[in-house]
Amino acid sequence: MRVLVKLLLTLLAAADVASAFVPPMHTKNFLCRVQSAVDDADTAASVQIPPFIASPVLEQVYPALIAHKDKYGNPNIPLGSADGKRCSTLRRLHFQNKLTEEEAAHLTDLGFRFHSFEDVYYECDFDEMLQKLLDYQQEFQTFQIPKKYEPDPELGAWVTMLRRLKQIDDLPEDQVSKL
Repeated sequence: MRVLVKLLLTLLAAADVASAFVPPMHTKNFLCRVQSAVDDADTAASVQIPPFIASPVLEQVYPALIAHKDKYGNPNIPLGSADGKRCSTLRRLHFQNKLTEEEAAHLTDLGFRFHSFEDVYYECDFDEMLQKLLDYQQEFQTFQIPKKYEPDPELGAWVTMLRRLKQIDDLPEDQVSKL
């Protein structure tokens, strides 16, 4: 039996399937493998989930939020991954008042944005987002920001919405002149 287990572990390690394992969350303190687009290095991250977290969705995505914040400076995981979908679910739960005030306040303190990325153009300050765009252009010498720009998904969504509004000639003139 031990030989079989050892062989299985060797095969899993070779196939790198073991890195995708996330242990069940029976306890709020655990060592988990955070494997997603957030953690390219596939490193183990020890995350202590605050004891006031009651939402199962928040409890499940919390380690990924912290890993994303550590890597990109914000906990806003874009759609396109299971963790991104969980973040979208958190936004819906907040809108439905199904997160506790303490959970919502903690997420806000982390920098989590509760508005949908579809609403980012209307919810965010235009000048603040324009400055982010100019910073991006200075660093990368282009304005071609992917819609799901991982370091700042809000910026990617904002630029996408600008393009849509420009196509239908619905951008305010004062904003067009700033661009």
